[in-house]
Amino acid sequence: MPLGTEPGSMRRGAILGLAAIVGGCKPETNAFAPPPPPEVTVANPIRRPVTRYLEYTGTTEAFQTVDLRARVTGFLEKVNFKPGAAVKKGDLLFVIDKRTYQAAVDRARAQLLADEAASKAADSEARIAEELAAQRAGSEIDRIAKEGRRDATRAAVEASKAALESARLDLEFCEVHAPIDGRITKNLVDVGNVVGAGGQPTVLATLVSTKPIYVSVDASESDVLLVRRARMAREPGAEPGQLAPGEWRPVDLATADAEEFGVHGRIDYVDPALNPQTGTIRVRCRFENEDEVLLPGLFVRIRVLMDTVEATMAPDTALLSDPSGRYALVVDEKDVVEIRRVKIGVLDQGMRAVLEGLSTSDRIVVNGLQRVRPGARVRATLGEAGADAGERGGTGERPGGAPPSRSR
Repeated sequence: MPLGTEPGSMRRGAILGLAAIVGGCKPETNAFAPPPPPEVTVANPIRRPVTRYLEYTGTTEAFQTVDLRARVTGFLEKVNFKPGAAVKKGDLLFVIDKRTYQAAVDRARAQLLADEAASKAADSEARIAEELAAQRAGSEIDRIAKEGRRDATRAAVEASKAALESARLDLEFCEVHAPIDGRITKNLVDVGNVVGAGGQPTVLATLVSTKPIYVSVDASESDVLLVRRARMAREPGAEPGQLAPGEWRPVDLATADAEEFGVHGRIDYVDPALNPQTGTIRVRCRFENEDEVLLPGLFVRIRVLMDTVEATMAPDTALLSDPSGRYALVVDEKDVVEIRRVKIGVLDQGMRAVLEGLSTSDRIVVNGLQRVRPGARVRATLGEAGADAGERGGTGERPGGAPPSRSR
């Protein structure tokens, strides 16, 4: 230890030197580092042919429905069918007691024979009177009287023939035959009951034909004008409901339990005028229904073929909606997201036709929608418009945090 130096003074110097070193350092500050832009998948809309359809709802209708009625009065004697069974045209279904009507036929036939005999005698008398009058051996008055009697007996013969035919018809009406092929309901009157009493034709059963089957829909005025203009431009000689002369417009049908339009048919009738009260026109579609799967009264969806056109297509999951309508999120050349309002068309295999608002050079966000906001910068990865973009950003949320809505 040097002379004159004390341990206490050495410690104080060391402390002062350390304080000087510490006091000379500047404290470090925390700097904010912005998060990286969110990653999204974008895709370019594509151009491809798409088939356009008009969709409606309706109910199936029987091709033919016939109420079987008793046309004569009498006791129901037989029921010759099983309720719900298929019957053929001409099958005997009901029998009404014939005895009274058979007697009427016999009586009318006998009356006809008597009138024919009287007519023969009157013809002979009139001929003799004419010959005598011609030879001036008989009076003119006698000739006129006998000719009048001859004409009266001829008229009586014609009346007897009509009465006999009427009696035969009543006898035929005692048997009720199927007028068409179809399925029959249960009998509404049991054997032993009187039918046709009081002059009212009693309904015995109903016969329904479902091969083919109809569906009638009401097309709106705007749809009618759209189709008619397209038809007149392409095939001016085609009738309403036809693609070309003699070629009816195809129609597809889907039942309430089916997503696909698996039943195929065609339009076969269009009303000649619109209904001014509803602004619609009635269109009838025909389906052959050979397997009889379709029954009258079913609620069905109908898809009417319009045409096939080139269209700009985008994934339907990438087209969001808000109260103002449909829109897409588009990434510009600076990788900034913007809202693009669109006008949509038909949906085809998950792709939606975009009539206005997008082109094939636009980059629309198809995945990562919940991570972006209009005006935000993103890091975009190019994908394919036809690829599965169903995650809708992973959580199903649209910009702003609200759940997206989808309109068809």
